[in-house]
Order: sequence, then C-alpha cells, then structure tokens
Amino acid sequence: MDSLSEQPAGADRLIDPQRLWSTIMEIARIGAIPGGGSCRLSLSDEDRQARDLFASWCREAGCDVRVDPYGNMFAVRAGKGAGQPSILIGSHLDTQPHGGRFDGVLGVLAGLEIVRTLNDRGIATERPVVVVNWTNEEGVRFKPGLTGSAGFAGYLDPAAVTGSDGEDFFAELRRTGYAGTAREGFDILAYYELHIEQGPVLERADAAVGVVEGIQGVRWYKVSLAGRDAHAGTTPMDSRKDSFMAAAAIALDLRATALKHDPDLRFTVGKVTVEPNSVNTVPGHAELLIDLRHGDDCVLDRFEDIIAAAVKRGAAQEGVDCAFTRTMTVPPVTFDPAMQERLVEAALQVGVVPQRLPSGAMHDASNMARIAPTAMVFVQSRDGISHNPAEWSSPAHVATACEVLARAVLSHACES
Repeated sequence: MDSLSEQPAGADRLIDPQRLWSTIMEIARIGAIPGGGSCRLSLSDEDRQARDLFASWCREAGCDVRVDPYGNMFAVRAGKGAGQPSILIGSHLDTQPHGGRFDGVLGVLAGLEIVRTLNDRGIATERPVVVVNWTNEEGVRFKPGLTGSAGFAGYLDPAAVTGSDGEDFFAELRRTGYAGTAREGFDILAYYELHIEQGPVLERADAAVGVVEGIQGVRWYKVSLAGRDAHAGTTPMDSRKDSFMAAAAIALDLRATALKHDPDLRFTVGKVTVEPNSVNTVPGHAELLIDLRHGDDCVLDRFEDIIAAAVKRGAAQEGVDCAFTRTMTVPPVTFDPAMQERLVEAALQVGVVPQRLPSGAMHDASNMARIAPTAMVFVQSRDGISHNPAEWSSPAHVATACEVLARAVLSHACES
C-alpha cells in the first residue's frame, strides 16, 4: 500500500488520512535537511517552532494546552465526566541530527488527528483525551534521553541532566518558552503510543501494523584494557601487551556467542577507544562500550556473566589487565495485555491482521509503563531504516496505523 487511496478492506475510516499526512509533511519542513529528513534537536529553535505549530493546531482543535516543568506538552480534550481519568496519546517532536519525518512525530500528530476526528464527528468521550509531546526523547543535546517522560513519571534526578553542547536543559526550557510551573497531575487510565517500527520485521511479514508486546531491557557496559605502549617496529609480536588485540578478540568472541545464544538477543560494540592512537605505537590502553538488549532479565544476567568471562579470556591471551563494569540499566517492560488485545481488535475491525513483536528501541512508553497501563502500535518502516533522512512509512500504512489507534482510544475513552 503506497498511496492514501489504497487501504485494507474493513469498516469505514474514522480519521482523515490526507489531513494526517499533510500535518506530518508540514511539520517536516521545520528543520528540513537534504534527502527529505529533518533536524530538530530538543529545545533548539527548530524544536521551538515545531512546538509552537503543534500548540496552535491543538488550540484550534479546542484543546487546553499545558506545559510541565520538563517542557512536556499536554493538549487536553475534556471528557463528559468530571474527575474521570485520562487517556494519554503521545510521542516526541525532537529528532536526530540526520532524522527522518516520522520517528516520534507520527505518534504526536496521530494523537492530534484523533482529537480532530472526535471533533468532526461530534463525539463526546466519557474520559479526557490528552495528546502529549515528550521533551528530549532522542537524547542528542541532553543526557539522558527520554528526559521528559522520565521526569513526568518521577524517575529522573533533575541534577543528572547534562548538555552535550554546553547548554543547560532548564535554561533552554526557559529560553524557548517551554518551562512549565507545576507537574501536570493527571489521573491516567491508559497511555498509548504509535511509532514507526524502525526495523524490518513488519515489512518482512508483509504486515502494515504491529502490536508491541514490550520493550527490551538495555544494559551498557565498559570494558577497560590496560597493556603497555611499545614501539611498533622494535617490539616482537610475542613480547607485546597489545590492548587493542585483546579488545578485538573479546568483541569477536562475544559476537559469535551472541549469534548462538538467543535469536532475540542484541549485542553491539558501539564504541572503541584506543590510546595513544598512533599508527606506529602498540596501543597500551583500549576501551570498549557495549550495548546489550533482551526482553528477559534472566537472559541479560546470563549473558552478562558470559561477557565477564570473555573479557578475562581476551585479556589473559594478550597479557593485559582488565576491568568490566555495568554503566547503565533499563529494565525490560511488558505492555498491558488488555490494551494489546484492544489494539488487536481494532486492527481486525480495520481489516488487517497485526503482527505481535517486541521493541528493540527505547521509547517514552517504557517510562509510562512504570506508572500506568501502556500499549504501543508500530507501523511498517520501509527497509527498516530510521534515524536517517531516507526513513519512510507509506501514506496508506500510516493511515491504517492511526485508524487502529483511533478505534482503540475511542473504545477506551467512551467506556462508562
């Protein structure tokens, strides 16, 4: 399905696919970069422009727009019942430096389209429907990522937020006009997030949408290897304490083990540092940064032990000293089973059979699942490409995913 005119058989659409697509393309012009992508780093001038545009659209749709101390934006469409808990729909408007047009943005604008659809059809929901733009999901300008949702959920130390470009997070909130005064104290019934898959699974299965079972746990590790600097020309090979050769042996050993260990395991050596980094010096120090992901803490525990053993073997092989430490832990998340079934039922109403799959990437939904029932729906990504201007999801797939989300949200928000 490549165009808006192509859609699966099933019930008539609730949403307006052309309006949704137009809003996505319009906001993509803010921070546009060559190749069709966008660059809107969190709390940059481009991010502020996108926030301003989103806020204006939400107010035009009759929403009350609020901002909390982390810059999270909440567009509230009131429900009929006083004091009813809210249905939240959200994602993020910030991008990677070479970002695409859909990552994060789709989830925010799908929420807006659902509000517009409710208005078009004169539907008054029992519960409030709230569209959320979370601050600094990508974590490019400020660390850690998922800043806004972690702050909202109460799992962030404000003093731990650091700026990679020397800017202060809270000062930038004030500069851009998005420093709220109080935490939005919503009583949350449920949180939904629509996101592009960012991987190839749905395309390989020829599935337009997927219902996400959970988000993989993430652990980061640092491996430090201390050998001895030596002259590359005068030091015999069998007399060296080569830290990089130890690092290479460890990386290759672990990759081979990971391939056999569990098909859902994700093992990556994402950064290698070698010192003194001179072409004619045997490197005396090397450091590996490892990213490990799986949906089961027990699997992560077992492979952590495997990493520790491999580090010792590789270090001993080259006669170097070693240190192995875990530097970050994000626990696995399992999404609410009843909400998953609600999404499946909505997909079947639309005429598509959703694929069930885990998420290998982190999302704001991982923080929200710690404080409220949460679910995610994925839309197919062409060639699995993301964090790239070539990122693409077809108009028809985008429309189908938003329609699935709209039906699930509507059924949830209208229950008495």
